[in-house]
Amino acid sequence: MENQKEIISLIIYVSILIVVLLAFFISFFLAYQRRKTQLLIENAEEKQKFEQELAKAQTEIQEQTFKNISWELHDNIGQLLSVAKLQLNMLQNEVPEDKMKSFKEASDVLGQGLKELRQLSHTLNNDFVSSMGLQESLELEINRFKRLNFLRIEYNVQGEPYHINKKDEIIIFRIFQECFSNVVKYSKASLLTIHLNYLPEELYVNATDNGVGFDLESERKGTGIMNMQRRSELIGADFSIKTGKNKGVSVTLNYPTKPI
Repeated sequence: MENQKEIISLIIYVSILIVVLLAFFISFFLAYQRRKTQLLIENAEEKQKFEQELAKAQTEIQEQTFKNISWELHDNIGQLLSVAKLQLNMLQNEVPEDKMKSFKEASDVLGQGLKELRQLSHTLNNDFVSSMGLQESLELEINRFKRLNFLRIEYNVQGEPYHINKKDEIIIFRIFQECFSNVVKYSKASLLTIHLNYLPEELYVNATDNGVGFDLESERKGTGIMNMQRRSELIGADFSIKTGKNKGVSVTLNYPTKPI
């Protein structure tokens, strides 16, 4: 009888010990998993922060490059063309009557080229874009492309316009400036539709062409798409592209409005 009690006591003791050990191991495992999860979250946050800082640095470098090019176009090349235009006008009285028409056409072309150069230098300068605002900057770029007569452009604005963060305006403008340029260079489109919608909780911007399109999966890692995607992430905007072979391209950006 005494032996049975000892055996039962031993079984109870061993059972309790096993339960305690199991509880300890489970607690240790859960703590380890929590710590591992926390480290993974911290690593992901650090990686995201690094990528954001990298994208920010790349954007700042690109903006400074644009500004330098803008200065060169305006101050150097623009001045040279202005002098050439002035000298051409000074020669006007010496041009024979039968050559006057050709002379005037050449002078007009030079004048138009000078005007285009100045407007291009403005759109490359982020200070100018910031002072004009997103909508006016987009309209300036749209009008510049219209004058080139590469394709027909339909542009419409909905909602009551409002201002957003100046730096975010520049980034949105750069995204669609690159988009417009790609349409002209690659799309072979005859129509580009641009839609701007000021909604209470977000700013919606869309550009859609009826061109040849492309295979999105094969081009997704291209520099152009990656740049637009990173710029969008930098300002907390949703960015998407819909396209396919012979299906045109539709670029959409949804920017959540924030208090200035």
